[in-house]
Amino acid sequence: MKSEITITARLIISTFLGAFLAAGCASPRTTESSADSPAARAQIEQSLQAVFLAAERADFDRLDSYHLYGPKFTKFTSSSSERLDASVGRKGEHDGLGAARGLKMRAEALKIDLFGEVGIATFILDYSFDSGGETVRRRERSTLVFVKEAGAWKIAHEHLSRINS
Repeated sequence: MKSEITITARLIISTFLGAFLAAGCASPRTTESSADSPAARAQIEQSLQAVFLAAERADFDRLDSYHLYGPKFTKFTSSSSERLDASVGRKGEHDGLGAARGLKMRAEALKIDLFGEVGIATFILDYSFDSGGETVRRRERSTLVFVKEAGAWKIAHEHLSRINS
């Protein structure tokens, strides 16, 4: 009798543990709308193009509206070895873009990946501007992390690193 109880108890425990482990290890299935939505990717791409246009026009109010400036915003650039916060990142953009004349920007090899309410855009930023009568052209590896807030995709993190060529 004791042997039957032990076997039954072991069977119940094994079944419970197996079900617990299977449920804990199972990853939730993502839906088209949250994980790989062509519409969401298109929205992020449109936001990126709007960012470029606002930057080219030095329209700082519009440019700022595409960023999720606040305590969680971060930025890395080739011009600083430090992680920049929202106020320093914004000031750097305003100062740099305000000084640029004839700025033109485009994204090459754009890839947008979605993770629910987060989108990551990676691309080569190809840009040029006028300086002293000459056109300066640069390329940077770029990553922008977008977060969906109140129905709009906003930039929460930027990482730019110059390509030495």
